[in-house]
Amino acid sequence: MKVYNNAAVNQNYETKKTGSSLAVDDFLKIMAAEIKNQSPMGGESGGGSKTDYLSQLAQFTMLEQITQLTESMNQMNMLNQVSLIGKEVKIFNGTENVKGVVEKIKFYNSTVILQVNNKDYPINLLMEVSNEVEE
Repeated sequence: MKVYNNAAVNQNYETKKTGSSLAVDDFLKIMAAEIKNQSPMGGESGGGSKTDYLSQLAQFTMLEQITQLTESMNQMNMLNQVSLIGKEVKIFNGTENVKGVVEKIKFYNSTVILQVNNKDYPINLLMEVSNEVEE
């Protein structure tokens, strides 16, 4: 990989980060700077062929789309958990089974929390769901 003068690259490149990942615009700016600064003689210092750039762009775009799809599916899955409100559930809290009706669903950092009997339980402790509420 060719090393460039930081001032020249930074002049045309503003970092845009979403979390810790680069956006497609960032990739295109880096690719444009690399093409602009490649050696006119080609070779290894030339930075790669145009097909290499297109292949990398296609891979980068696909990764970004897969990430967006995964985030959308996680959001849909979390929203689907709302259907548990009002259902009777059995939860194993580590020492005993707790039965009760789901009063609320809470979302914290992509984690679903069920409120049962005024206590919060992560959804991964859920053992059983029933439509019928025993009284």
